[in-house]
Amino acid sequence: MNARAPQRGGSAPIELRLVVWQFVRVMVQLEAAARARGRPGAPSLYGAWRPAWQEIDRRLTQLGKTDAAGFSDLMMEQEVVLQCRNRAQLNELIRAVDNVVNQLKTEMKAATGDARRTTDLRFERTELETLGRHLRKLTKAKTSRRTDQKPKPRSAARSTGRRGAAH
Repeated sequence: MNARAPQRGGSAPIELRLVVWQFVRVMVQLEAAARARGRPGAPSLYGAWRPAWQEIDRRLTQLGKTDAAGFSDLMMEQEVVLQCRNRAQLNELIRAVDNVVNQLKTEMKAATGDARRTTDLRFERTELETLGRHLRKLTKAKTSRRTDQKPKPRSAARSTGRRGAAH
């Protein structure tokens, strides 16, 4: 997973690159949450990412019927490029990732005795936990860029080239 934080001001979208299997896990979770809320028209990350989801789902379904190697490549090796347009969407994504991690932990307990399944679930859990940590760092970076103070005029904040020193 790669992400580019906004360059300034905290209002620019954050570009995310999720491996397709991560995107699938997140979208299934977001879809379930949207259904549970019962407000299909409400603004949400699911609604924002739904066109990409529909395209990926269509391609996976098609490959699943005709090309197992292609399906595997798309699922495990390809990325989908997405944007979180604001902090609310980023927080919604973090909640979805956390929910999936918790579901994976439950599935791991149920898979006791099935070494292959446990290994696969452990991989997914570890990768999604790493994604969650990365997203939280983005949230902190986005917050630290925003300030209630007015910026200092450039002439008052010239740099001497030394770290932490100002004229």
